[in-house]
Amino acid sequence: METIGCGPDTAIPLWKATCNLDTDVSELFPFINAIVDDAKYYDKPHYIEFQLDGIRCALYPDNVATSFFEDRDQALRFINRLIDFLNDLEARTESLEPDHNTYKPVPVFEIFKLLPQTNCRECGFSACMAFAAALSKREIGSNQCPELNKPGNENGVKLQSMLSLKGDGAK
Repeated sequence: METIGCGPDTAIPLWKATCNLDTDVSELFPFINAIVDDAKYYDKPHYIEFQLDGIRCALYPDNVATSFFEDRDQALRFINRLIDFLNDLEARTESLEPDHNTYKPVPVFEIFKLLPQTNCRECGFSACMAFAAALSKREIGSNQCPELNKPGNENGVKLQSMLSLKGDGAK
């Protein structure tokens, strides 16, 4: 546990929690991916990112990093809750269907190359690069770019195909 300074709009110090695990928990990643909404299971580097009780965490084979806490006790309670969650999940793996699909974001520059690169702001972003970054993270849909939605726009079709690609275990 360590303090990382004060949070935005407050003079209260925030705490960051990281911990090393005694056991490699990577065999649980596909099960977390299956049961936790909006989990992102990455292949390289090998980890899974998800929320537990509203707290964002990144679980690696032998350690965990979490989002911020208001105090040390809250951080400790969460780490204990996470350990309980992992132990419970391990006990239930026989009754669960794992999801081995990994999240593979489309590189921002690959998306950017297909955009009109006019920085017209009609999509609501200040620049096409910002739009590409949000699209790569799946925060928005490509339909927010009016140019891509024009009939016959080949780049719009290419981009839709690129973003919806599910092959090779991609999620």
